[in-house]
Amino acid sequence: MYKAELAEAILRALAPWGQLPESDLARRLSPVLAAHLRGTVFTEMAQQGLITVQMVGDERVIRLTEQGRRAVTAGPARAEDL
Repeated sequence: MYKAELAEAILRALAPWGQLPESDLARRLSPVLAAHLRGTVFTEMAQQGLITVQMVGDERVIRLTEQGRRAVTAGPARAEDL
């Protein structure tokens, strides 16, 4: 339901920093979108080449890739492709 909107919000949240721990990323999303945040979302976005995910300690760190950065700059019209 929220897949494209969630992916777009994740990319926008990562854009200023390049990478964030999952807990920080979740705080930067709306409560509605944060409720849909699951590991499968990160897996799908990583398979699309938009992000990378690495475990650091007990938390995932999500890093924006160059392809993900291009998707952010492409704007909302690109959201349907995510």
